[in-house]
Amino acid sequence: MPSVPTSGSVPPPPPPPVWDARPPETTVRYVGFWLRVVAAIVDAIILTVAWQVIELALPAQNVPPLPAKPDYEAFINMMNALLSPDRVIVYALLVWAYFVLQETSSAQATLGKRMLGIRVSNAEGGRLTLLAASIRTWPIYLPTLAALLGIGASWLVSLFALIACVAVAFSVRKQGLHDKMAGAILTRS
Repeated sequence: MPSVPTSGSVPPPPPPPVWDARPPETTVRYVGFWLRVVAAIVDAIILTVAWQVIELALPAQNVPPLPAKPDYEAFINMMNALLSPDRVIVYALLVWAYFVLQETSSAQATLGKRMLGIRVSNAEGGRLTLLAASIRTWPIYLPTLAALLGIGASWLVSLFALIACVAVAFSVRKQGLHDKMAGAILTRS
């Protein structure tokens, strides 16, 4: 029969805990350059298929045929006809929507990243905002939009985008310049 404390007596101390209340220690596994490349290849394949479907609705107009012995000017004329402003804008919007909308979703990853168990998050592990995801994705869609400004500007933006992405290989937390600008990290489960 349990003892009932009498007046003036101190109740006995509670029993010691049976489990350790500290959270388990987990190490964060940042995603490096080559895993990102594989995910990007998968995403590029998916975007290519999507673009081919969209292209059925936006056929290129007035594309000159490439001569048997094309010179530089003929090649540039053909590329300019293929890269009309409406097509460039639609493609840039497709790329932006693909990456930004998926990386801000509950999955926090594109289809290519999901295949590899990669998750895009802010420093606290939460979802990115639309603005942060748009900033993070600029190396993918901005060079396409820069094509509207001309070959020189497009080349310069593409070079800067490449440098931003290659920086992943040299960062402790495996962040590219675009990740740091957006406050994003990529982790693997």
